[in-house]
Order: sequence, then C-alpha cells, then structure tokens
Amino acid sequence: MSTEDPALTRPGYARENHSLMVMIPVLILMPLTTVLFAIRMWARQIMSGLATEDWVLFFAYLVAMATNSMFIVMVKHGYGLHLETLSPSDSAFTLRTFWLVQMTYKISLQATKISLLLFYIRIFHHIAWFKKVSYSVIGFLLVYLVTTCVTSILQCRPISLAWDKTIPDGQCIDVLRFFVFNGAIALFTDLVVLALPLPLVWGLKLPLGQKLALIPVFGIGIFIVTVSTLRLYALIATPSNDTTYDLSGTLWTIIEFNLAIVCASLPSVRVLLAKMFPRVFRGSSVARYRSRDGAGAGGPAGSWGNKAGPGGWSRVHGHHGGGGGNRSMTMSAITSGKHARDETSSEEIMLESHGGIKKTVQYGVEYGLR
Repeated sequence: MSTEDPALTRPGYARENHSLMVMIPVLILMPLTTVLFAIRMWARQIMSGLATEDWVLFFAYLVAMATNSMFIVMVKHGYGLHLETLSPSDSAFTLRTFWLVQMTYKISLQATKISLLLFYIRIFHHIAWFKKVSYSVIGFLLVYLVTTCVTSILQCRPISLAWDKTIPDGQCIDVLRFFVFNGAIALFTDLVVLALPLPLVWGLKLPLGQKLALIPVFGIGIFIVTVSTLRLYALIATPSNDTTYDLSGTLWTIIEFNLAIVCASLPSVRVLLAKMFPRVFRGSSVARYRSRDGAGAGGPAGSWGNKAGPGGWSRVHGHHGGGGGNRSMTMSAITSGKHARDETSSEEIMLESHGGIKKTVQYGVEYGLR
C-alpha cells in the first residue's frame, strides 16, 4: 500500500509558488530604505558630523541589505516552493541560508533599535532617569541578541541537521515555538523603544507645525509595532513545517527590519523636508520642557560649557538655584538660507555654505525640581 502524501500528487502542487511574498517587499523596501538612509547620513554629515548612533545604524543597514540579498538568492534556489519538490542541493542551500538569515535579521533589527536609543540619549542627555533607562534597555537588547543568536546556531544537534534533514539520530528544538518567543520579545522591545521618549516629547510646548512634523516619526514607529504584531500572529496562526513554502512570517520579517531603518532615518530626513516645505516646518524658537530631575546626568545647568557643540549649539547663559527651584539655560544656534527661520531641533540647522541670511536664534530651556 502506498504511503505517499496525497498532496504530493495533487495537480499543480510542484508549481505552487509563494516567492512573490519575498520578492515584492524586498524589491520595494531595498531601494526605499537605501534612499532614506542615504539622505539621513548626508543630512547628519553636513549638520554636525556622524555620531555613534549613525555608525550603529550604518552597521544595521549593511546587515539588512545582506539579509535582503540572501532572500533574493534563496528564491533562485526554490524559496517559495514546497520543500518536498526541491532538489537535494537546492533544499540544502535554501535551508542553510534560511538558518543564517535567522541571525542576520535579528542583528540588523536590534542594532537599529540601539541606534534609536542612542539618538534619544543624545537629544535628552540632560535627563538622568531617561539615560539610565535607555542604557538599561540597550543592555537588555545586547544580552537578548547574543542569547537568541547562540540559540539559533545551536538549534539542532548536530548543527548541520538544521539544513540537512537526512542526518539520522539528530535532534532539534521546537523551531516554531522559538520563532513565536522571538516574535513576542521583538514586539515587547518595539513597544518600549516607541514609548520611551513619549513622556518627554509630550512635555514639550511646540508650535503646531513642529508637532505635525513629529507625526510621521512616531507614526512609522506605531506601524512597526503593528508589523511585529502581525508577524507574531502569522507565526501562531499558521504553524507549518513547510519552511520554504509557507512564507507569511518571512513577509512580515522583511517588512519589519527594513522599516525599522526607515523609522530611524526619518528624524534627519526632516531636514530635507523642512527645505522643501518651509511653511509646514516653521515654528517658534523657544520650547520649554519641565522635568522632575532637573540636574540630569550632565550636572546642573550652570556647569555646561560655552563652546559650540557638534549640533551647532552654544550656551549663552544659565543659572540654577541651590537645592531646588527652577533651573534654566539659553542656547543659541545659527540658521542660514534665503529665508532663515526659527527651528527647535539641532537636527535642522543648515550649513552657512548654503548662502543667504544668517540669523542667531536663542533657545530657552527651563526645567525645575519639585
């Protein structure tokens, strides 16, 4: 009596192909991510020079592009077809590359989150509790990354069993449960990275135009959380051992790690948008933020130096009370262009080489102890 799986004899089974679930997002997101990342690096370089978070994101971008490229190569070797229909060589190549991709996408995604956290730390460096929490989250991400990558490498004994299913007497962990666990952790860390700066941003008194400018930055962050949720749902709702054919989880994975880089690039891309749509991005020169921890990690306001920093800022004057009360400082920045305008972010200061009117704008920052 034949024990052959009836599905294998179904008409058209060998031609069923889900490769478009990989190729479409990869071919759309690779150029989009590259363009926005390049604009970010250009804007950061001409404004203030590249900082640590830029190099971390550059690393994440390189790993993301390598991961996208591996998905394209996998499709050429049958990724998208039923595993049973692949030749032994294509099956081994595709599963081995899939094993490698499990690590590279995690590296890119966590590096992007770390870059965002470093960006937050630079913007809100004077708030001690925020720095401590941010560095703690970075530490958690690093520990999680090492742990999950080691687990991915050692998911089977021997390791080669992950791609060579003909090895006898081998053993693998429950890969589907492992994927679900990773999806849950990714969703949790996405929520943390998104929510962490919100109390500080909501505390700022910004003009309407600049508040509207923040919408796409946090909006895409919310979208990434949504993508993580959909990816987790796909892993739970459609469990399958047909690794090369059931690609719903892969689809959302590709979207997630590419859009994470897009999200990290948007704050600097705003510089270009400000030049293209100056009326939308015009705003008041003064923003005030109140914090319970006024001294911050950088010390009291009166201890800040007068030398202009890498973001084009310089301290004009400042004072603080002893033991309590309000503390304040005034910062100055130079803007340029034919229509010099007030901005509230060092990310938006353009180089004097653009020509036009130079204008020194003073920025008051006040925070108090309660």
